[in-house]
Amino acid sequence: MPPSRDPNTPDTPAARLERLTQRTRAALIWEQIWPPLATAGAVAALFLAVSWAGLWFFAPGWARLAGLGLFAIALLAALLPLVRFRLPTREAALRRLDRDAPAKHGPATAFEDDLANAADPETQAMWALHRARVARQIEALKVAPPSPGMIRRDPRALRYAALLLAVAAGFGAGSQRYARLAAAFDFGAIGGASVAARVDAWIDPPAYAGQAPIVLKVADQRQPENLSVPEDSVIVLRASSEDFDAAGSGALKAVKLEGKPQSIVERRFTVQGDGEFRVTRNGARIATFALHAVITAKPTIALVEPPKPNASGSLALHYKIADAYGVASAEATFDSPGAGKHRLVEPPRIALSLPNAPGGIGEQHTTSDLSEHAWAGAEVTMTLRAADVAGKVGESEPIKLKLPQRVFTNPLAKALVEERRALILDPDGARGKVQTVLAALQLAPDEFHTSPSVYLGLRAAEARLARASTDPALIAVADLLWAMALQIEDGDASQTLKDLRAAEQKLRDALKNGASEEEIRELTKELRQLAERYMQEMAQNPQSSQSGDEPLDSKDLEAMLNQLEDSAKNGAKDDAQAMLDQLQDMFENMRGAQSAEESEAEKELRRQMSELNKLLKDQQALRDDTFKHDERERARRQRPDASPDNGDDADPQSLQQRQQDLRDRLEAMKRALKSLGAKGEPGFDDAQKDMEDAERDMQGKGDGQEGQGAGQGRGHTPMGDAVEAQGRALEALRKGAQGMQQQMQAAGKGKGNGYRAVGKGQGQGRDPLGRDKNGERGSSEGQLHEGPEAAARARQVQQELRRRLSDPNRPTDERSYIERLLKSE
Repeated sequence: MPPSRDPNTPDTPAARLERLTQRTRAALIWEQIWPPLATAGAVAALFLAVSWAGLWFFAPGWARLAGLGLFAIALLAALLPLVRFRLPTREAALRRLDRDAPAKHGPATAFEDDLANAADPETQAMWALHRARVARQIEALKVAPPSPGMIRRDPRALRYAALLLAVAAGFGAGSQRYARLAAAFDFGAIGGASVAARVDAWIDPPAYAGQAPIVLKVADQRQPENLSVPEDSVIVLRASSEDFDAAGSGALKAVKLEGKPQSIVERRFTVQGDGEFRVTRNGARIATFALHAVITAKPTIALVEPPKPNASGSLALHYKIADAYGVASAEATFDSPGAGKHRLVEPPRIALSLPNAPGGIGEQHTTSDLSEHAWAGAEVTMTLRAADVAGKVGESEPIKLKLPQRVFTNPLAKALVEERRALILDPDGARGKVQTVLAALQLAPDEFHTSPSVYLGLRAAEARLARASTDPALIAVADLLWAMALQIEDGDASQTLKDLRAAEQKLRDALKNGASEEEIRELTKELRQLAERYMQEMAQNPQSSQSGDEPLDSKDLEAMLNQLEDSAKNGAKDDAQAMLDQLQDMFENMRGAQSAEESEAEKELRRQMSELNKLLKDQQALRDDTFKHDERERARRQRPDASPDNGDDADPQSLQQRQQDLRDRLEAMKRALKSLGAKGEPGFDDAQKDMEDAERDMQGKGDGQEGQGAGQGRGHTPMGDAVEAQGRALEALRKGAQGMQQQMQAAGKGKGNGYRAVGKGQGQGRDPLGRDKNGERGSSEGQLHEGPEAAARARQVQQELRRRLSDPNRPTDERSYIERLLKSE
């Protein structure tokens, strides 16, 4: 190495030459020692390749000893040239510098020369010039890299082949590298050959855990290893030598294996709890693993809210499922207090839909139609069960409830359904009673207006029940009673209703199974056609037409079905399922309301509520016409030269007359409601006063004051003030309608018909899309903002913007802003 130099000392030619000389001597040293070291490294790499390849396991002890000796001799032969190693002299370093110098005449050696005749001035001058020239040449000197001549000694680069073999064998040996290397020095089996001794051990977690296998290191283990593994994991040891074996203790259960080759040793253990796994070789323990089993808990399932029975006999369940790894299935089971009795039909079982979240974890809704099941209407105990992917079953707390059943209003149909249920649930004890009831129902058919077909059906049922001697025969009698009850209750409409329910179920299954967009579209189209047909039949039913209620509008139904289809198309399967549940509830409630018995007072009250609904619509239409008239008047004032356009304009006097007629209708409705026992609603009184204000404004006799809040920005024109008064009248009518609906619900006369909200969603009930005044769409669907996806939500926003734009009570600035928003779409 060159000597250290003071940085403040000038870099003289002599100092530079000294440094070059030291570096050149180091290069000469490397050129001498590298060839034997490289050869020795190639021998060592070849030894590692042979060892890691496992060749020593196949060699007898004497062969291992001989091979080890040959490698030792080769290594010593490779290192033998180092014995002749001598440190290079300064003269050798200078000669190497002169050899590699760009200038001729050996500048390094020449710089070391001395002046022979130092007394001669001329000689000294020439010597100085010579030294200066040599100094400049030294500045250009560089030390050439070492050149040990390996290309000449190993022209085929076999040393690199040995290194490559060692690397490849090392990767192949894996965790057995140290064991295979140590086998070269194992001379214990000198008397015979040793069997290949590859050994692998790992843990296979169960499939439900979703975890990768755990590789166990059985070589060079210094202390036991602690591991936590899922329950039901399988420990595997596989070796190619009978020297290895494995044992398990604690809750490790050995698995018996058959059909394995004799040359392979394999042991398997199932982890059923904490235990210890040991690997031995020739009886000596080489690895120990302390295993802690992570026990898989049972899944949990529980109701989020009480079960919701529907009018047609379906049961809506809202539940929550939780598990560590995921749930495979869930169901609701039912039983009755007399579980040991003889039953003709097993209790119903409802397959519960799993949440769409990974593993089927979370909250979900399921609606199942139990209307035709023989247990419908029975007092039962319901238990929810969930089975996880590990096969463990969790149960909810049992809950007692009465299974929902379809509402039958015809007394004869209701009696047949009750006897059918009694026969199914207790055929041994109720058979005689059912037979007596069937005989009694045949008495005096003329007086009780029993039709011939029904009378013959009752006789046939009684005769078949008397002859029935087996359970299938009794079940056939029960089926006959059910068919008769449906025919008596529904008449010709029962098949349409059945087809509608079947279409709902097909669409529900398609959504659950991830059907294609085309299939969803076709099923929605079929459901739409059946729904319209059923609504037509309901409208033609005399009892429904007498109720005085306004039926579900076809546009509302179309909006619901379009929203359902959009949700399915956008991938919002949960929203589509919830909308389908809401649609099913709507038809069930329609059915229940159509078949419910009402008193004359209740019918009259409903007629008055329908009149209030019409009054709201007419007041809204009048306000729109008044607003249009005011807008035209304003336009004429701004453009007096423009030709008048009176094609659809309304005369102020006719508008005033229409307002007076509406006020008279409101007064008549108030008197009718009072005669029915309803309390007075302040909203109706306020509405009547606002209508009077609107009339005075139309006559030009108003006080010119603007409305409260909503009418700001309209100005003080007479018709503008009338528009504001009419807006206040509408708001007061709606408040009165809300109060009346609260009175009906408090008196038990509202009957929960959520699809008939007063004023189409303006009262306290639900709007045509089933939402209440808080924007909630029912317990099965959650808040409105959690429902539809982007496309459906955008459509709702557009509709709301257009509604606000058409509201004349809103400020001009706001309406201009909304108009710009709609134009920018």
